[in-house]
Amino acid sequence: MKNERVAILDIRSFEITFLIGAKGFNSSYVICGEETEEYEGYSADGFLDEAAFESAVRSVVFSLLKTYRGKLDKIYVGTPSPFIRLRTIGQNLPFSKRRRISAADVETLFDYGQTEVAESGKCIRRSAMYYAIGNNGRYLSEEELYGAHSTTLSGGLCYYFADERFCEMVKNALKEFHFGEVVFLPTTLAQVEYMLLKRQPTGYAVMMDVGYLASTISVVYGDGIVHEKTFTGGVAEIIYYLTKRFEVETEEAENILACSNIAVGVKQTEEPWTGEDGEKIPVNLINDVIEYGVDQLCDKLFRFLDERYKNRDEVLSNNTLWITGEGIDKIRGIADHMRKRLDKNVKVLSPDLAYNDKPSQSSRLALLAMAISDKQKKKRLKLLGGKRK
Repeated sequence: MKNERVAILDIRSFEITFLIGAKGFNSSYVICGEETEEYEGYSADGFLDEAAFESAVRSVVFSLLKTYRGKLDKIYVGTPSPFIRLRTIGQNLPFSKRRRISAADVETLFDYGQTEVAESGKCIRRSAMYYAIGNNGRYLSEEELYGAHSTTLSGGLCYYFADERFCEMVKNALKEFHFGEVVFLPTTLAQVEYMLLKRQPTGYAVMMDVGYLASTISVVYGDGIVHEKTFTGGVAEIIYYLTKRFEVETEEAENILACSNIAVGVKQTEEPWTGEDGEKIPVNLINDVIEYGVDQLCDKLFRFLDERYKNRDEVLSNNTLWITGEGIDKIRGIADHMRKRLDKNVKVLSPDLAYNDKPSQSSRLALLAMAISDKQKKKRLKLLGGKRK
C-alpha cells in the first residue's frame, strides 16, 4: 500500500540516491522507485562543494517525485559518519526498591545518560553496547531485560549527534518539496543493525565501509558503535594512483580498474591490458598499483586500532574484519588481498536481498530497513497507547 512506503535519501561520498521502498514478504524489501546522481562528494573533512551537494539532492528528489503518484509526508535522511559526533558513556540507574524492568526504565536510563553527555546539537539516535541489572551479567538486547527484577539498571550507551550544518543544508535542499518531517538516521549504525549483527551478534566487531572518496572504520560492540573514524581514501585514490603511474586519463584509469582482479594470480603468459589507442600495460604492473592502494586502506585500519587499543587483537579477537561499500564491488579481489595483507579473516557484508545483494547497496537498504522498523515500532506503540522517543 502507498501509505506504507517510506522515502530514503542515501548520501555517499560520491553519489546521492533517493528511493521509495516498502516492506515485502519474508523480511524482504520492495523498491518502488530509485534515482541516483553523482556529485562532487565529501572527504573526511566535509563536503567539497556545499552548493553542489544541495543541488544534487534537489535533482534526485525532483527526478523521482515528478513521476510518483503517492503521498510522502516524511523523508528519512542517512547521515554519513563525517557528519556524526559519537558519544559513549557508562550510566547507572538505581531504584528505591526491587522492581520489574520496563521499556520506560530503559528510556529513563538513556535520558539520564544524554544529560551527562551534555553534547550540543541534534541527537538523532541512541543505542546500547550492553545492559546490566544487579549482578546478573550483561544483556546485549533491550528485550532480554523486560520482566527481569532488579534494584539497578545500567548500561554502556551510545549517542549519535548530527552536525547542525549538515542538517541545515539537507533541510534547505528539501524545502521546496514540503515534506512534513525530515528524520535523520546514522548511516553506519543502520548498516550495523541490518547486516552485521545478524552475522556477529556478540563481542567486538570491526567493520570497514570502503567508499569512493572516503572510507569509514567502525568498532562495534552489541548494538553500539564504540569508536569510529572516517578518512579520505578509497576507490578514487586507487584511480588516482593509476592515472599517475601509467599517465592515463581518469576515464581510462576507471576502465583499467574495472577490468582488473587482484585476487587472480598473474601468469607469465597473461595478455597485457590494451587501451583504445593500442597502448599495452602488463597486468602485473596494474595489480601492483591496485594492491598498493588496498594496502593503504589496511595501514589506516591498523593505525586506527593502534591509536584506540593497546592490543588490536582485543577487537579483532575473532580474527574477522567485515567490509562493505561500493569499493568492494569496484575493487575486485579486495577481500582476498586484505585477507593476505592483514592475516585476518575478511568477510564481505552485503544485503540479503535478491537483485540488490551487492555491497554497494548496503547503506541505502540498511537505511530503508531502519526507517521501516521505526515506523512499525511507532505504529505498535500507538496501538498500545505507549510513548517512546
